[in-house]
Amino acid sequence: MDGQEAREPQLAERANTLYWESDASVNDIAEGLDLSKGSLYGMISPRPAGIACPECAAELEHPNRTARDKGFVTCPGCGLEEEEAVVLTLAGDAAPVGATGHDSGASSRTLWATVLLGAAAGMLLVRWARR
Repeated sequence: MDGQEAREPQLAERANTLYWESDASVNDIAEGLDLSKGSLYGMISPRPAGIACPECAAELEHPNRTARDKGFVTCPGCGLEEEEAVVLTLAGDAAPVGATGHDSGASSRTLWATVLLGAAAGMLLVRWARR
């Protein structure tokens, strides 16, 4: 094994740490690691979401930071692609938070969506009652 091959796992681990645990841009991370953006993206591994797939029970993943930030998950087992809030609703909110303790805020988003829907329904009822 030459020096470059020995460095690959360490470089991939560092790339994943920087990508998932910082707000640094992909360009900045790639430049700091002396990689092209394509090489960097090739090293990035999806992050476990800590939620079981409602279709096949495999652990759902966040394929990238944008998906994580927007609450979007995918299943490596069956290919399911869905919003976390929908999956949690299907699971009855019984799905555990990931092993990292990271909660993407899906529960908060669900709560706020419910509040907004309730307010809209209330306004419609008031409007209807005034006719």
